[in-house]
Amino acid sequence: MSARRIAATALLAFAAAVPAHAADFPDIGELLQGEFRDLSRDLGAAFSYKGVTPATPLGTLGLDVGVEVTETRMEHSRLFALAGAGETSRVVIPKLHVHKGLPLGFDVSAFVAGATDIDARLFGAGVRWTLADDGWVFPAVGIRASATRATGTGDLRLSTAAVDLMVSKRFTALTPYVGAGAVRTQASVANSVLREERINESRVFAGVNLNLLAANLAFEAEKMGDNLSLSAKLGWRF
Repeated sequence: MSARRIAATALLAFAAAVPAHAADFPDIGELLQGEFRDLSRDLGAAFSYKGVTPATPLGTLGLDVGVEVTETRMEHSRLFALAGAGETSRVVIPKLHVHKGLPLGFDVSAFVAGATDIDARLFGAGVRWTLADDGWVFPAVGIRASATRATGTGDLRLSTAAVDLMVSKRFTALTPYVGAGAVRTQASVANSVLREERINESRVFAGVNLNLLAANLAFEAEKMGDNLSLSAKLGWRF
């Protein structure tokens, strides 16, 4: 995916007030408990926080801002149709994402997003602490805590919380990174007999950040449970 296409896709999709295939899960209360759990697992993988940034701290004056697109493959697409959202094999989420450096190796971040395949708005935030900064030999090591919340999904209430360990190594303009962690998805349906679901999933991810003079590019792949997510970001990092 080219840098121009990343920006165009994110900006056009994010600017759309109503997604192209808007749906708010009107029939989700008709699902069986196990079906609701599987649907929540898919949505948790799509809606959970993706940093798309290395563990290297930004520093007190540092800032990383960009438009970002994440595509997540749905493993239970037929359940979206049963819930009234139309059969969905993937969920694409464009975001506006900002990271800000703080003293003592801390970075904070936040994003706002909308989904192009289902009617949802998504908000998220994270905080990362770098235990060890990038050196000549040793990589940067950081711990990140994050949370997200979805709105505009009718009776469905869904949020996620995650903790991740990250490692990255800077090579001039190129910084590859890897990470692993755990995500909890919490989902419930108002006005329904469905019980609340609390799902714990492990995840692994890897990415690369390319910081050029005119722009910053970042790409990340994540495997959470059975779901694969691919993210790309175009912006500025300094």
